[in-house]
Amino acid sequence: MTNATISFVTSTGGAKIIIAADSERNTDSAGREKTSFTYGETAYFRIYAENPDRLAVFATDGSLTSHGIFTEEVADENVSFIEESTAPSGKPVLTLNSFTWLGRELGAITRRSPYSVTCSETPRPSQGRIGTALISYRTAYALFGLKLTAKNRDTYPVLVYAEALNG
Repeated sequence: MTNATISFVTSTGGAKIIIAADSERNTDSAGREKTSFTYGETAYFRIYAENPDRLAVFATDGSLTSHGIFTEEVADENVSFIEESTAPSGKPVLTLNSFTWLGRELGAITRRSPYSVTCSETPRPSQGRIGTALISYRTAYALFGLKLTAKNRDTYPVLVYAEALNG
């Protein structure tokens, strides 16, 4: 029995890209999330990027298919403002829906860039003015599937490469 391993690599330059398994589509007949697949099954993964419709995606083997662009709501992601009024988001922020300060407040939070939010008041850690908040936002991702045919090897590595295209 072959043990195939899929590794994901993104371009080292340019736009930030995040690749994650699609837990909604990678399920077994009982609805449980799958982390291993048999040959011939499709493993779905999401690619989060500022422009998910502008990606180049390649695999060293198998059948790679694009399934379109989707949006999702990210709820209650924790962001902290310690020394700067800008904090990174885990995924690209299309629209910031809401924020809730956990304790000390540092004003309004707004989207600064695709991967960051900013608070309206400057943190001052030496004065105890730091803050943590939960943000909820809408993000977008490109959905891909990868299907492998059986191999006659004990181990079989497959590499998936993703790069953001300019323009």
